[in-house]
Amino acid sequence: MRTALRWIGVVILIGGLGGFVVPSAQAGTTIGIKLASGVAPDHPENIGARKIKELVEKKAGDQLDVQVFTDGQLGDQRTMVENMRNGTLEVTWVTVGFFGSYEPILNVIESGYLFRDSQHSYKVFDGPMGEEIRGLVEKHGVKLLGYWEAGLRHITNSARPIRTPEDLKGLKIRTPQAKYHLNTLKYMGANPVAMSFGELYTAMQQKVVDGQENPVSNIYKSKFYEVQKYMSLTGHLHLTHMVMYSAKLWDKLPADLQKIVRESVIESQETQRKAVRDDDENLTKELKAKGMLVNEADRDAFRKSVLPLREEAVKEFGPKAKEWIDKIEATK
Repeated sequence: MRTALRWIGVVILIGGLGGFVVPSAQAGTTIGIKLASGVAPDHPENIGARKIKELVEKKAGDQLDVQVFTDGQLGDQRTMVENMRNGTLEVTWVTVGFFGSYEPILNVIESGYLFRDSQHSYKVFDGPMGEEIRGLVEKHGVKLLGYWEAGLRHITNSARPIRTPEDLKGLKIRTPQAKYHLNTLKYMGANPVAMSFGELYTAMQQKVVDGQENPVSNIYKSKFYEVQKYMSLTGHLHLTHMVMYSAKLWDKLPADLQKIVRESVIESQETQRKAVRDDDENLTKELKAKGMLVNEADRDAFRKSVLPLREEAVKEFGPKAKEWIDKIEATK
């Protein structure tokens, strides 16, 4: 009883001195963190997720327990993002353009042939523009903790090799639900169809769509070679993932644990990005071994075909879109 009264007295004293001191975490409690994706366990996204788990649990001990959910176990991308914003899922990641449905100007980032290569994208998102995007994204119920590589995208289909824009005419090609991503394929000559990734394999198998476009790792690890004959190396989009934490749940984390999670996401970036680069180098050979016919595309022709999309962006979003495009192109 005396101990209890002494503790109450300490609390009152602290309150009188200007506020309560919040402990880092209640003794003996473990906070659970769920990381969720829609792709296979050995995909670079989940290699990055497991790296976060390793780093967080090493630094936080038994204060944090990280669980990684793969293969869309917790829903498709839209569902996971909404659950995160609503405070029922801690962490997921989507491309910058995917978040254009919440902050429309972010669609501009997914204009075709805007990024030269992986290193170019790292410099853009790890610099001032990454911070500017963070400010826009965090108005929508999330904390943006870091950027991962989503990879360079190529086209597969079941009809013919794609070498020029003419070859895409009449083909239904699935894209994510992101306006400028979809419009990139339209300007390239395709008939783009927005569809969730989880529905894609069956849609190709049943000929609902003729093909799709994704990084090599997605094509291989989702076994698209079973339902697609041709892969054409168009390299039309280089996308970046935003690793995000639910703002509602973030605010419940003690400050010292927030620091651990934020640092772990940043430290995971090189592991995740290297996994993408390794897959790009190795899995094209594996896809050929699985029977896919792989060809180079005329990237200059496709690059010219999508230039009107930049003009469209400036008309829709004004000087800010031009500023972003110019900044990206000027980044060396």
